[in-house]
Amino acid sequence: MTVIYAFQDRSGHWHGDPDAPLLDPTDEPGRGILTYQPVPGTPEATSPFAGQRLTVLYGVTDLEAGPVAYQLDTGGRFLATWHIHTLLASPMGATPVPAPSATPSDPIPAPCLESALTEDGRRYVLTGTRCDNGQLTLECTVSGERGEVHGELCGAVTADDLAPLARLLDAASRTLTTSAAIPPPRQGGGWAPANSARLATRFRRERDFGILAAEFGCSRAAIYDELTRQGLIRARGTDRAAPASRPLSEAMRQRREIHPNSHTGWKPEDDQRLARLSAEGVVNFELSKEFGRSETAIDARLLKIGAVGPAADQARLNAL
Repeated sequence: MTVIYAFQDRSGHWHGDPDAPLLDPTDEPGRGILTYQPVPGTPEATSPFAGQRLTVLYGVTDLEAGPVAYQLDTGGRFLATWHIHTLLASPMGATPVPAPSATPSDPIPAPCLESALTEDGRRYVLTGTRCDNGQLTLECTVSGERGEVHGELCGAVTADDLAPLARLLDAASRTLTTSAAIPPPRQGGGWAPANSARLATRFRRERDFGILAAEFGCSRAAIYDELTRQGLIRARGTDRAAPASRPLSEAMRQRREIHPNSHTGWKPEDDQRLARLSAEGVVNFELSKEFGRSETAIDARLLKIGAVGPAADQARLNAL
């Protein structure tokens, strides 16, 4: 792996392992400039090298890489060895701490999750370390053939978050992949039986049509049509029967003998008239008669439309 293994400070002194041999004797050490700017307020901010422009050496060595990657002013982002990391991060006047040994006094928690793969010349490494609060700190690093870091992801999650995150990343990958690379879910104008069954299973766990469309490589409309065909959702316009087609219950019939408009929809002109009458000082009891609805329904509507006036004030008090 390509790592930063030595640096020269502004006084011209070299630190780290400037004479470390490279794994390929024919290689020449890489040189770059690193302006070391630690985060203000952290212990690293008091490092004797803070603010300095350092000349660094990097190459493929057998030295152990530390936990931090540094962005060079001259381009490139590389992990530093543990020796370099402790030299840069040690506060002013502190003795640099060597890399963790076989018997550390304060052992670093071992990762509870480690996975890696290499594909198309890139190395993908995922590690997870359990925190004291039970969460997992996940770190994902993408590096090139020589160890240069191309990308990083880091964050804390719970173990229950892993499966949904995996599905989300898979859906994002399918969305960003060209349609030609996504296998079609349908065959001969219809859905393949295996994909149709899998869609039904996924729909019971994932109700977002956008994610399902990305997973199956088709449009939202195609997802909707197939779920409708399977009877898992209702077709448009059949979600509910027209109110007139439903016989009134005995309780509702009795209620409408007192309040004729009970449990009917409010029209925009009704809302406008209700707001106007409330602002003019008409009280709740009179509004109930005017609109053929219960005082409770009048209170709820006054609150919904943000009306003003004595009736609206009383509605707010009743809601407390």
